Amino acid sequence: MKYDNVIIDLKQRPVLQELIEDLTNKMLTQKQVLADCGEYASSTLVRGLQADIQLLNDVIERCYAQQELINARAEQIIGLN
Repeated sequence: MKYDNVIIDLKQRPVLQELIEDLTNKMLTQKQVLADCGEYASSTLVRGLQADIQLLNDVIERCYAQQELINARAEQIIGLN
């Protein structure tokens, strides 16, 4: 049996990629909820959503920075061999 449409990706995904994707999806969901609240939302709810979005954004940026460090370390180790 031949499977022409099967694609096997053997490349290693970045260690934090799944976490970054999950956090990004969560942030986009929070932004959508904030956009859908409209004028009837309480100011406390809006401030809470804005704070959550900012926190998620900060964590995502930190994950990207951490991934860059992991990649640099891996390149350094490979260069030593």
